[in-house]
Amino acid sequence: MTKTILSEEQKAQVVNFIKTKPEMNSKEIASILNYPVECVRSLKSHVTMGTYDKAIIDDDSEIDYEISLSMEKDLQTFLLNDWSQIEPGLKLVEKGKEYQIEVGRIDILAKDKNDKYVIIELKAGKAKDDALGQLLGYMGFVSETLANGKPVRGYIIANDFE
Repeated sequence: MTKTILSEEQKAQVVNFIKTKPEMNSKEIASILNYPVECVRSLKSHVTMGTYDKAIIDDDSEIDYEISLSMEKDLQTFLLNDWSQIEPGLKLVEKGKEYQIEVGRIDILAKDKNDKYVIIELKAGKAKDDALGQLLGYMGFVSETLANGKPVRGYIIANDFE
């Protein structure tokens, strides 16, 4: 059975790679360090979203983070059941819920009534400034890889914004 839990030292190695070599994808980092790619992907997603450092500050922060993820999942379920809350005519692309890409995980990847890609980034509570950077990174990646260079739209859905 493959080990899927990394020690704190191993996590620090992965995070160091992610921060010092942002051009490397998860598979490359996992291959160099000989760690499971799923672990590296997960850490890369958290570092990209700016939630990794916050999640390891102390036990209370980790609990807050888990609550935040639960709220985000509830919001995701609600929106997927009623697209009109976002935009009429949207439809989920195949495997569009938590769509995994090299630069992270898109909360919802959809297409609009004109068959154009729409990225929906969900934030439980208040969205920080880095949420826009995260969304723009996802939009650029999808534009280049899935939309053949065509424009991609995006939404950040949150209770409040900084």
